[in-house]
Amino acid sequence: MSIQKVARVLEEFRKLDPEMPMQTALSLVSVYMYQNNANGLSIKELSQMLGVSTAAASRNISKLSKTGAKNQQNGLNLVETTEDPNYRVRKCVRITPNGARIIKALEDITNDN
Repeated sequence: MSIQKVARVLEEFRKLDPEMPMQTALSLVSVYMYQNNANGLSIKELSQMLGVSTAAASRNISKLSKTGAKNQQNGLNLVETTEDPNYRVRKCVRITPNGARIIKALEDITNDN
């Protein structure tokens, strides 16, 4: 992938939130790539993949969710969390339709010749 494509992908994230940390952007991409079943990817699995604490992974997901961080601001509505029906303590993350549109835009950039 060319550096120009990388710049365009980063610009798409900047359009979503001009101050979005790279860890948050990587969280979105990781949830999309690794949601392994209908329930999604667990916060614990995400934290292990990114090499961060579960608290950090949870904060990143909060920023990407509908309610935003600390439930005080409007979020980006790119992911949603639910309880795993088989193990209620486990919180699972999935891409929302809005998040899927963003991922599609990123894929279009990277597939553009």
